[in-house]
Amino acid sequence: MLRRMQLPLALGGPASRLAVLGSGSAGNAVVVECGGRRLLVDAGFSCRQLEKRLALVGLDGSGFDGLVITHEHLDHARGAARFARRHGLTIHATAGTLEELGLADSELPTRVLHSGAVQRVGTFAVEPFAVPHDAREPVGLVIEDRGGRRVGLAADLGARSQLAWGRLRDLDALVLETNHDLEMLRSGPYPWPLKQRVAGRHGHLSNREAAEGLPELLCDRLRWIVLYHLSRTNNLPVLAAEAVLEALDREGSPARISVSEQDQPTGWLELGAAAAARADGAPSGRR
Repeated sequence: MLRRMQLPLALGGPASRLAVLGSGSAGNAVVVECGGRRLLVDAGFSCRQLEKRLALVGLDGSGFDGLVITHEHLDHARGAARFARRHGLTIHATAGTLEELGLADSELPTRVLHSGAVQRVGTFAVEPFAVPHDAREPVGLVIEDRGGRRVGLAADLGARSQLAWGRLRDLDALVLETNHDLEMLRSGPYPWPLKQRVAGRHGHLSNREAAEGLPELLCDRLRWIVLYHLSRTNNLPVLAAEAVLEALDREGSPARISVSEQDQPTGWLELGAAAAARADGAPSGRR
C-alpha cells in the first residue's frame, strides 16, 4: 500500500511544476512550467488530443516558450508540426530528428539541439544528452527553470548508459522509463524479434534496470520520480511501482513516485516553494 509523505521545502524563486499529459506506446508528452511560462517536451498525440489533455490540467496552447522533441518516433512526435504551427512555437530537436521528421528544411521555425550543449529555450535552459535507442539521433534532457529547479527526462533508452546517468544527477524531478517487466515480456505475445528489440541495448528500459540504477541518481533535493513509458502489454503499474519503491526504501530516500498513464494526464507535480504535501490528483506515495 502506498502512503503519503510530507515533502521537503524546495528552492526559492517562482513556483515550478510538471505534468505528464500521457505516456506509453500510443503517445508521450510532458509539460514543465515555471512562473507562468511553459515548455512542452514531445508531442506524441494529435494536435487536437494535445489540446484536450492540456485542458485537463488547466492549460491551453498559450504561454509556451517552445516544443522540444527527443526523437522522431511517432509516439513522441505525431502532433509536433501541427501543434507548433497552430501555436507559433519553435521546434527544438537534434539534426537527425529534424531530418527524419522532414522538418530540417520546412517553413516551421526550428533550432538544432546538440548533445552536451546547453540551449536557452525561452526562460528554460535545456541540456540534451545522447541515449541508446533505435532512432536517428535520440536524446534525453535536463531542463532547468529560472528558479533553479532541474527536471531530468530519460525515456526510450535500452540501457543505463554512463553518459545518461552522469547527466541525471542533482535533480528535483526525474522522469524515467520503466517500460516492461522482464518476465511479462518473455512470456508475452510479442514475436521473438520484437522481444529482442525491446529488451536490447537500443530498446527500452525495464523496471528492474531502472530500479537498479536509481541509487546513483538519488539526492536530497529529489522529490519526484515519474515512472514513464509503461507498456500496456508487458508491464503493470503496480509492478513498476513496487520495483522502484523497493529501491527507494533500501536507500532511505524520501522521494515520491507518480506513475504516468497512457489515457490521462498525471496531476501537477509541484516543485516550487509553495508545493503541498501531495500534488492534486497525482497517483503517488511511498510504501
